Amino acid sequence: MTTTTLFLVRHGTTALNDRNIFQGAIDEPLNALGLSQSRLLTEYFKDIPIDFAISSPLARARQTLDFIVAERPEIPVIVDAGISEINGGVLEGRPFQELSVLTPEIIDALNHHPGRIDTRFYGGETGEMVYNRVRDTILNIIDAHLGKTLVMVSHGYALGAWINFVRGIPAAEMTPIPLENVSVCKFTFKADGNIRTDFINDHHHLTNDARRVFNREALTRPLPIFIHYPKCSTCKKARRFLDDHGVAYQTRDIVAEALRKEELLVLMDRYPGEDRRFFNTSGQLYRQQRLKDQVPTMDRDAKATKLAESGMLVKRPLLVFKDRVCIGFKEAEWRKALDLD
Repeated sequence: MTTTTLFLVRHGTTALNDRNIFQGAIDEPLNALGLSQSRLLTEYFKDIPIDFAISSPLARARQTLDFIVAERPEIPVIVDAGISEINGGVLEGRPFQELSVLTPEIIDALNHHPGRIDTRFYGGETGEMVYNRVRDTILNIIDAHLGKTLVMVSHGYALGAWINFVRGIPAAEMTPIPLENVSVCKFTFKADGNIRTDFINDHHHLTNDARRVFNREALTRPLPIFIHYPKCSTCKKARRFLDDHGVAYQTRDIVAEALRKEELLVLMDRYPGEDRRFFNTSGQLYRQQRLKDQVPTMDRDAKATKLAESGMLVKRPLLVFKDRVCIGFKEAEWRKALDLD
């Protein structure tokens, strides 16, 4: 009976992994640890006959694959975007801890129900889209290489979607599949169409100093976000207030890391007052653009679009919670929001 063998490998660690940032489709290369991890795969696969090697087009996957085929240049390499990582739109590049406040529903899904992720509003994909894309891509690759042994390097979420499919779990009911960087999974495709899972998340080749294990729950603790401009005197006063009261918080520089339109729309939904309160009406840029007469005629979408042009247009500081936003520093309001009274 003809069988086809597939080894699935998660790429090595990147700097964004280390910083606990939503990486998604960002084309981030391996960091020093990721390169060290990936070198261990050369030894892992040295005695395994490989007919074809497949990689996601993202640099971290292609670099990882390079180590697998390093000493066997005769192995054909295929690059296929169908096994790329989930696209998170404008959420990519942001810390997971920040997203636990700005988009708690997405972080909750990532931690507990990955098939329910829906980043379309932010310009990305849904969990179901990734599930279907990865499933169809791998099945098509297998059909084109029956009887062969394949090695494929992909990404954490994408591989988790495939494993859920093999287990017979539909997209909407996907469960989290923790996979270590450069861990290996093996599947055997039988002639009768059945897929056997030989093993998942094999990381025996990793030395202790090469392992990078993340506690997603701990790293997504929803601390309030203090959005500020470091040179702003009111922001400095507000930060002293937070520090003096022992408040744990995360920070974001409103100029260096300006809020995107989609993020502003989320904040507007959480603010009970008028959207115009988000404008820094005393700022030089506001006056230069003569926005005093324009803002009242704008709808919410237009206001968010304008505010996203520059952090200097946004009133600061902001203190952002999962269910509310404080605009400007008013000690009584912040005390109440932080439950300090």
